[in-house]
Amino acid sequence: MIIKVLLFGVLAEKAGKEELKIENISSLDELNKHINDKYPSFKNIQFRFSVNRILISGNKKLKEGDEVAMLPPFAGG
Repeated sequence: MIIKVLLFGVLAEKAGKEELKIENISSLDELNKHINDKYPSFKNIQFRFSVNRILISGNKKLKEGDEVAMLPPFAGG
């Protein structure tokens, strides 16, 4: 199973890319652990997940083809 993960703002800057393809992840909790292991610099950044453009609080099961976005706080005027 492959999940597409979109990175925005400071997360994209730190990863050096705006999109990741991650295999064998079945939930947001697993994804969060995987991301923090692969990108330790993310640990001190607050962000929210959206799955298929819906903001998610807590854990959620993921399925093949899901699009997950990692959204740090945005500021603007």
